[in-house]
Amino acid sequence: MRFQTTARRAVACIGFVTLLGASADSPTLKYGDSQVDGKKSLGGSGEMIRFTLPANSKVIGTRIHGSRYGAPETPNESFLIYFLNQDLSEVVRTEMAPYSMFERGGEKWVEVKFQRGIEVPKEFWVALDFRAGPRKGVYVSYDTSTGGKNSRVGLPGIEAKETDFAGDWMIEVLLAD
Repeated sequence: MRFQTTARRAVACIGFVTLLGASADSPTLKYGDSQVDGKKSLGGSGEMIRFTLPANSKVIGTRIHGSRYGAPETPNESFLIYFLNQDLSEVVRTEMAPYSMFERGGEKWVEVKFQRGIEVPKEFWVALDFRAGPRKGVYVSYDTSTGGKNSRVGLPGIEAKETDFAGDWMIEVLLAD
């Protein structure tokens, strides 16, 4: 399965984020028991997770459990948060957030709130692209209590594959109240 999108569509849908401290004040979509069972960084690919949106809800952000690695100075760049339709054939929205939201050291929850709520299909995927490599990236935590039925590895334009750890990424979706 390949993603069908264009650079123009991705750029046209890029939103902006509001930087806020990590909190769990908003209703969230999530999987697992919130116990970290491991972490990974995916150079050349990304962390993907599937969700079902409750009726009359909008997405207002994400929470990602992880930590940055690489040089002590934070890269002066952003990472991408893609929202894709159920069959992964279309990018319905792209948001960006600064790498500086993640610190080096121990993994912790990082909250990315969007300036406005975004509409996504009832069944949708979130994919993260940190453009990771040997000298920079983010380790994203995973939880094996779920068996991994909701997570994949891939990005728009790259075929999605099963994870190799039988768990789900510790990525949550924040909803408007």
